[in-house]
Amino acid sequence: MRILYISAVCAALTLAATSSGHTQTIGYGEAIRGLTAACGADIEKQCKGIKPGGGAISACLAKNSSSISSRCAETFEAAFVLLTKRAAAQEAAAGICKADAERLCSNFREGRARVLRCLTRVDNRRKVSNKCNQAITDAGWR
Repeated sequence: MRILYISAVCAALTLAATSSGHTQTIGYGEAIRGLTAACGADIEKQCKGIKPGGGAISACLAKNSSSISSRCAETFEAAFVLLTKRAAAQEAAAGICKADAERLCSNFREGRARVLRCLTRVDNRRKVSNKCNQAITDAGWR
């Protein structure tokens, strides 16, 4: 079971790429849980002996795509799309929130998520622009 979990972790981490758009996103933990539930049996059967890491499990599932369950294939694709959107949202958030950060958090030093903590403070939430609030949510930071 531990190998199954590690395999799902590797598969989920390999999925991170960038794309654009603001919509529902997913975190790695949620992706791992979904992939473990949907693809565990497929990974055990189709990828037995494959060592996780470097995209090996993802490559194995892709190679055996005609033999994996539809539930696994659909979950894998959905996780890829949602993780891609999360990665893009995280990349875009700093630019989207730059004016808000300069206006509200100029006394915060950069680094260690200090500016993000400033932007997400309860007393600043209504002062932060809707676009920035949405970017923070899409990025999974709230």
